[in-house]
Amino acid sequence: MRAFVRAKPIFGFPFAPLRRRLEFAHRALFSDGAGSVLTIIEYGSTLYAMRYSLEHKAQNHERILSEAARSFRECGGENSGIGPVMEKVGLKKGGFYRHFSSKDDLFAEAVAQAIQETGKRMVEVAKCAPEGQALRAIIERYLSVGHANSLGTGCPLSALGPELARQPLPVRRRIEEALDAYGEQLLPFIAGRTREERLVNCRLLFAGMAGVLMMARATSAPRRREQMLEQARRFFINGFAEE
Repeated sequence: MRAFVRAKPIFGFPFAPLRRRLEFAHRALFSDGAGSVLTIIEYGSTLYAMRYSLEHKAQNHERILSEAARSFRECGGENSGIGPVMEKVGLKKGGFYRHFSSKDDLFAEAVAQAIQETGKRMVEVAKCAPEGQALRAIIERYLSVGHANSLGTGCPLSALGPELARQPLPVRRRIEEALDAYGEQLLPFIAGRTREERLVNCRLLFAGMAGVLMMARATSAPRRREQMLEQARRFFINGFAEE
């Protein structure tokens, strides 16, 4: 819920310095100490404080992340502008900087969240599988036709793999941290005699499956796509899930 509160007049400053202070204040966020965030804005010759609850701000943050993650996977980072993302969630483009410092910041956080969500889904699949069939179930779900047809909500590695490699170093590091956490989520279901061996197997498995899914999505003929996924499922199950 938004509330507009008239601010106290500011005296004692020449016009030009005051203008500069207002231009800064227009972009600044302040806490009022009561669970709200204030944005100072100028309207005519009067200052106003626009109050947002922290809960409302957090909800908008998540909505932006969710829409950006979908847009990045469907259209790529270069083709997903801040304006269209904000418009989709019903917010003004200028409000973007209340949540993120830059588009790179948004990209890193949105992809990291998408990786985390993919990991959670794979863990749920594994836990619902019959005993001893967890990894097989993960492979079958990842390399399913349904996953291949769900570009905007599927694994971001298969949708953005080559693009991730071209991101600035700070962005790649944040995404790498998310991938490490992703591996930790799935490590209990990966075969191997030691932790290091399981980590290696996990990285090879998901990198390989992401590549197959990417190529399957690039295939125009539905039947050929299905055959490619079916052959890949057999290959990865035999190589990683069969003792």
